[in-house]
Amino acid sequence: MAKIEVGKFVQENQEEIKKLVDIALNRAGDKISSEIAAGKIKPTYEEALPILLYEVLTTHTISILRLVSEMLGGQGQSEEEKFCN
Repeated sequence: MAKIEVGKFVQENQEEIKKLVDIALNRAGDKISSEIAAGKIKPTYEEALPILLYEVLTTHTISILRLVSEMLGGQGQSEEEKFCN
């Protein structure tokens, strides 16, 4: 079984990881803004926080799965197949 150097992978992909974090936060912010604008929720922590957490966790889960796939050797994906181009 091949050894996986997680620390090295994170260092080599640090900029992409930062980009994915920014994308997750921006998507969550956009979702909350649209929900408030549509009148579906009030602009309070009690109503916005669950949506924020859900959006961030969903986006991060997908991003992490893609990064793990790359780390395990699935780097042959085309750009269209990658999440968060």
